Amino acid sequence: MPKGVDKVKVNVKERVEDENCDLSLSELTEIPVREIASFKRVVFLDLSSNRLATLGHNFTTLTRLIKLDLSKNQIRFLPEDFGHLEHLRHLDLYDNCLEHLPLSFGRLRRLRYLDLKGNPLTPAWQKIVGCCSTLKDCQQAAKNTVNICANYKSEFIERERLAAQMRQASSSQLAGSGDGDASSTSNQSTKANGGEASKKTGKANKKSKSKKSGAPTENELTIKPVNAGPIKSTTNQKSNQKKKSTSSSKRRGWLKTLSGVAFSSLMTFLLLFMINVLIIYMIMFKNPDIADKLVEYIPHQYRDWILTKTEIFRLRVTDWISEFRTPPEEH
Repeated sequence: MPKGVDKVKVNVKERVEDENCDLSLSELTEIPVREIASFKRVVFLDLSSNRLATLGHNFTTLTRLIKLDLSKNQIRFLPEDFGHLEHLRHLDLYDNCLEHLPLSFGRLRRLRYLDLKGNPLTPAWQKIVGCCSTLKDCQQAAKNTVNICANYKSEFIERERLAAQMRQASSSQLAGSGDGDASSTSNQSTKANGGEASKKTGKANKKSKSKKSGAPTENELTIKPVNAGPIKSTTNQKSNQKKKSTSSSKRRGWLKTLSGVAFSSLMTFLLLFMINVLIIYMIMFKNPDIADKLVEYIPHQYRDWILTKTEIFRLRVTDWISEFRTPPEEH
């Protein structure tokens, strides 16, 4: 609370109506958090047009708030744990003295409206938030602010984790070097003291060597995430090889099917040809009556041509059979 300013007391019960608590235009310098928290159904809180400079250390206990209006105050900073208000959807900070926002804004995943007009934001925050002149701008400001704070916080946590791993690795290396120095001094003392001390120093050297050999394993564990790139490349190569093998197997299958179809069609053609030859032979040479009856069903304009062709074919077949039956001496 600023110096020289009297604390204003407000009867919160009179300002509560259903889910709304309207404490605007009340000349407040401190927020009556306990009184507001006693009304568990309050989810809309209006603190606009007061003389608030801070929100207080326990303001973030009001985790049920959905809409919060803090416009037209003198708020210079928000608490670092402001992200505890995870149910917040509407936040109005118009005409305050804010220069930056806490990183805990990344936890406000449900925030859909953010108005920061009239605040002396830094250029970086001004670029993130935007102008907030229309409803669409305020919606986009809420989305951008939450996403950037969440990403920056995750990067910050990752950097802290890597730094802690580096510190742990360096401390283990220093411990290993300290063990080495202790072993060298113990070797010098063994030379002065005799044979029993040499056995003890030998055991100490074995322990120091085992500690040194254990240090690279820790380094390997810390380096594993860095070497994630080559593993991905090997997996890509394996997937490409699998695709090539499947395509080649498909081609082989097509070739096998085509060759099988060609062979089956050739065999059927030969079989039909032999059957036709046998039928013609049986009709023309064994049963000429059947041939005469078949000729009657042939149209008149094609009959002469077919008869001539069949007679020529019959003569040639008879000549071929006679030549085949005659012994080789007569030839």
